[in-house]
Amino acid sequence: MANSLAQRPISDARIGRWLEELAESDGNPGGGAAAALMLAAAAALMSMSGGYVSASGTAQPELTGLLARAKQLRLDALAMADRDARASAEFGVAYAQPASEQRDRRLAQACLQAAKSSAALGALAMTALDDLRWLSQHAKPQLVADVATTLGMLSAVLKAASSNLRYDLSQLASGPAQVKHAGLWDTAASLDRAMQNAGELAARIDARIKR
Repeated sequence: MANSLAQRPISDARIGRWLEELAESDGNPGGGAAAALMLAAAAALMSMSGGYVSASGTAQPELTGLLARAKQLRLDALAMADRDARASAEFGVAYAQPASEQRDRRLAQACLQAAKSSAALGALAMTALDDLRWLSQHAKPQLVADVATTLGMLSAVLKAASSNLRYDLSQLASGPAQVKHAGLWDTAASLDRAMQNAGELAARIDARIKR
């Protein structure tokens, strides 16, 4: 199947068609783009749950801000899916080259770009944790399960970003590269903490559901 997503943003694609192309063995789109799409879906679900919240007083501006951030997160995550698909495609092209020093250099550059894409996705996902924590405290009881679903999706995105980032960093794990791109290793550590925080929040939400 000829891949058409490189010329068309995911926001313009039918989800069924996009998933068909994800199923193809060419890596464009790949796992990172799938995680970004999941983040966009989580942001949409956050908007839905937040839209049912009845807020007043000091909670009203907090809710307004949450809804605005959720909308922007959805748009940014869709753009991130396109960015990651391009990075994945570049890695695939480099990997397919015959063994040579030029291939090694191109692969290293592709891994660096993929690492930056994964780090950006992870950083974007981490911005939603505080809003989800607020939403878990203010959502209507019948929507707490939707908040839990959103958090589960966000946790999966954090894990995907962390796994992809750490793999890409393992391909750059020389002393000079680690110093030059120290921010990427810092993001990996931040993702570990975010996953722990997400797990703790999930446990609290589960306890509320099981009451």
